[in-house]
Amino acid sequence: MGLYLTGLLINCAALLAVGGYYLYYIITKKEPEEPRHYFWMVLASIGVATIASLYYIYIGNLTTASILAWVMAVPVIITAIFIILIIIFRPDWN
Repeated sequence: MGLYLTGLLINCAALLAVGGYYLYYIITKKEPEEPRHYFWMVLASIGVATIASLYYIYIGNLTTASILAWVMAVPVIITAIFIILIIIFRPDWN
């Protein structure tokens, strides 16, 4: 259960980060550099996987729920590590 909750926490943090980033552009009325549908694709894919994993927890299938939670958490972790490495080794890179 701890492994599942860790994956779920990572997914929820990713949803909050992407949603907050998009909300920032809406509030400041700036035009995002990326097309808007990119935000919605990321939010929808992580959201659907999270909701599906919650459904499998509800019916009592912890193994499938953990797999669904970590399917989206692994790319988020890899992306975060990549960004941190860029910040460490190339701080002047735009």
